[in-house]
Amino acid sequence: MALTEYCMLISRRALLAGVCSAALPFAAMAQDDIASVTVDQIRAAASTACEGGKTYTIAYSHSVSEAQIVRQVRHFADKRAAELGCVTVLHDNTQANNLEQQINAVQGWITLGVDAIVVLPIDPAALAPLQGQAKAAGIKWLTYLGEMDGSDGFVGFNHAQSGKLIADAAVAWAKESGIEHPKALVTTLTGLPSISPRWTEVQSAFDAAGIEIVTMQDSADQTTGLQIAETVLAQHPDLSIIIGLNDDAAVGAYRAVKVAGIDQSKMFIGGQDGSLEGLTATNEGGAYRGSSAILINELGANVVDQALNAINGNGPAFALTPTVWASKADQAQLDQLIANYNE
Repeated sequence: MALTEYCMLISRRALLAGVCSAALPFAAMAQDDIASVTVDQIRAAASTACEGGKTYTIAYSHSVSEAQIVRQVRHFADKRAAELGCVTVLHDNTQANNLEQQINAVQGWITLGVDAIVVLPIDPAALAPLQGQAKAAGIKWLTYLGEMDGSDGFVGFNHAQSGKLIADAAVAWAKESGIEHPKALVTTLTGLPSISPRWTEVQSAFDAAGIEIVTMQDSADQTTGLQIAETVLAQHPDLSIIIGLNDDAAVGAYRAVKVAGIDQSKMFIGGQDGSLEGLTATNEGGAYRGSSAILINELGANVVDQALNAINGNGPAFALTPTVWASKADQAQLDQLIANYNE
């Protein structure tokens, strides 16, 4: 959810504290320690879980299970479970951040006696009693994106890495394009300070490179992305860079640029998350230069593997899934990221 998933939350007017606390988790774990964990380390530890004929049931609850990117993450979790051969993954049907649905699902899994629960907590306070019940029953409790004290693992991704990737790409483009005084629009989401590296990394890089940010405004959906871009382009017709907090905001801005008939060779638009629409826009080869894309195939597999590592006390249960810069410069990678939505 990537942040596309956050946007689903926002667009449904469901900015709940539990979802919005997706900073790097747990004071007991140093940020650098979590960031240094590799996918290979996670996979290697989990690959031994089936030895001795063990079987496992892992339950995964997302707060917006109807979102396309969430469906794909669930697909890759199921795929990893099938590869291992000893794991069954259960999914709930929580939609539109319905807390009652999530509580009912989690309560059912505790009664069933699953081995681990991986949950994006809509409201940590409301789920805390269930967390206590689960742990008392010997069930491992991991959080996905959201944070809860006392959890046995954390499945997430690095917002600072995302912001740095898009900032570096934009700075490089401005230099290569020979723009003398580049001006930029950067979208933010100040109500979610935990994801602020998505724009603060950009701000720092632009300051160092002499790129003027003419405005920073909140936008996490296509409608406001389009509206903000239209307004700023009218005020600054020489605008050359638009950075989206996520792909939704950037895709909206991309539409504004198209409607305005702006020369796309003189514009850099980029998003974050690697949503299908963002990747498809990138593949057009126009002003939409790329996306800081979360590897959703690895993210889905991590739901399973990190849960197994927590269950067995073997290998990383706290980790961040890598983000990559998806652009036409690496067509093979871009094609694979798009293909992730077609499986």
